[in-house]
Amino acid sequence: MSHTAHAIPSYTPYGAGQLKGRARGALICGFFGGVWMFEAVFFGGIATAAWLTIATLATIAFIAWPVAQLRALRGLSNTQADRQRWSSISTLYWTDFVLEWVCCGIAVAWLVHVRRFDLIPQAVGIIIGLHFVPLAILFKAPIYYVTAAALVFGSLGSLFIPAGDVRNLAACAMNGLALWATAAVNLYRNRSRAGEERLPAAKMV
Repeated sequence: MSHTAHAIPSYTPYGAGQLKGRARGALICGFFGGVWMFEAVFFGGIATAAWLTIATLATIAFIAWPVAQLRALRGLSNTQADRQRWSSISTLYWTDFVLEWVCCGIAVAWLVHVRRFDLIPQAVGIIIGLHFVPLAILFKAPIYYVTAAALVFGSLGSLFIPAGDVRNLAACAMNGLALWATAAVNLYRNRSRAGEERLPAAKMV
């Protein structure tokens, strides 16, 4: 029996499902945070070997961290409450997910059509930010309200910078950092929870 897996506690009110959900959310945020950071490097005019290396290493770290946590959690089974909870919100979750991508696609297509390429990072950042508001409600996760605010106001704030590389760098980097910070908070909360209590099985030799 794996002692690593059993070092992660059951978590109320949704047990292992909430821990796994946070880790999966952190993986998504880690990956897309990396996408934003590479866009910051390329569209911000700083695509040097040093910055590309930094972005690559940071992205690897923010992907490897949640993957490692998910591996540690794989020995835990979702409870009946976990399954009922997901069943009750899954349709709304996937609806939010689809709307996010559709809106991003429409916004990018329209901005390309009117040749306002300079506004694409801001439009996408705002849409993604708003997408986090339903997630905060569905998962009862206040951190996602903070993520939404950071993405929306960060994107809007970058518009005070004249169009060009610096504006692109600011918008993309702020969005990437917001997602990475969200990933770190979720992973730290899981780790902190694991340090507070143990499953009874963890005491088994």
